[in-house]
Amino acid sequence: MSTKTPAPELVLDHITVRFGGLTALDDVSLRVPAGRIVGVIGPNGAGKTTLFNVICGFVTPSSGEISLGGKPWRPRPHHLNRLGIARTLQGVGQFNGLTVLENVQVGARGHRGEQTRGGHERQSEQDALAALDRCGVAEYAHARPGALPYAIRKRIELARALAARPRILMLDEPAGGLDADEIHWLAGLIRETGTTVLLVEHHMDLVMSVCDEILVLDFGKPIALGSPAEISTDDKVTEAYLGATA
Repeated sequence: MSTKTPAPELVLDHITVRFGGLTALDDVSLRVPAGRIVGVIGPNGAGKTTLFNVICGFVTPSSGEISLGGKPWRPRPHHLNRLGIARTLQGVGQFNGLTVLENVQVGARGHRGEQTRGGHERQSEQDALAALDRCGVAEYAHARPGALPYAIRKRIELARALAARPRILMLDEPAGGLDADEIHWLAGLIRETGTTVLLVEHHMDLVMSVCDEILVLDFGKPIALGSPAEISTDDKVTEAYLGATA
């Protein structure tokens, strides 16, 4: 039986980010309870990826606070893995000089630092193979990712994040470039992760089918927060997307 520590709650409180004269995020607050799937949506340029970059420590907010597990937290990119936070990237970010398995092992390393080096490597390989199997791409373990179709590489990116056994999984446009069948598969995977998920996505069908709660941003400002049913009937959301193709 697993004795894994429960995921901590992540809270963003009045986050503002300014780049010179541009306000990328304007007084954004969001609570991500442990075990829930929370989506962040909005038209292009709404500030979704900036929000992810704040949580990962790549962008320092101009004002506002972040807490993790009820304690004030200042994110640092090199601390994410050991805290149990994994993030996928828009597109694919694999190392073409490594095999698929070796790429996924990069994600698997870091959460078993107490083991000996040999034991650590064996466990990271087992975790990587299990994640590849879960994502339906184990047959490509010894291939080089650069020669594989884009949709397969997207699954490999997901496997790399899952191999870390994250307590908080941050998915940045995971459905980009996928067809309808692949998006249906992705929805099932997200629902079955059993972990806290923060999802930035343009595909509204995916967001509406998997999320417990959705934050809507428009030009960096939060305009709605609620369940999929509430968001789908919110006039401000409809107005923000009016004429948008994403």
